[in-house]
Amino acid sequence: MDLSERPEAFRAERVDFEHLIGRYGLYLTTYVVGVVSGFIPVVNLEVYLVWVAALTPSSQAVAITVLATFGQMTAKTAMYLASAGILKISVKKPGKKLQAVQMKMARWQHRMGLFMFTSASLGIPPFYVVSVASGICRVPLQVFIIWGFAGRFLRFAITVFFPHLLKVIFR
Repeated sequence: MDLSERPEAFRAERVDFEHLIGRYGLYLTTYVVGVVSGFIPVVNLEVYLVWVAALTPSSQAVAITVLATFGQMTAKTAMYLASAGILKISVKKPGKKLQAVQMKMARWQHRMGLFMFTSASLGIPPFYVVSVASGICRVPLQVFIIWGFAGRFLRFAITVFFPHLLKVIFR
């Protein structure tokens, strides 16, 4: 299949989110972008969310935030399960960055919820790496999901509500 045959929305030089939203709806597109960005760090969900928030009414903000969070946590949970050996997919051997995060996690053993929340909300250390390390270190899945979801929700809520705040201020 040559590039000219590919649908316009999926050309390598850009992704036309307006086309995707028009075709699949705001909610499904938001969830899918969340999943894809959870696996592929260069797909920036925050940029998508700011764009969507700027173009949608504030009444959509909570739903957009929840769906983005569910999308990200779907991907991160799959990474957790794969690194724990529960899901059978190929995961690279642990690198130095992953080993460093594992050592930090060992120091935070009794405050693992706070560690997950900090990583998920602030990205320090990167939640991508923490997701893999959590599976390897056998962090309880419920701790990973609950605190990861809470941190991601806060991160995305700030991202989504900020453009709405600017709309109100500069009206």
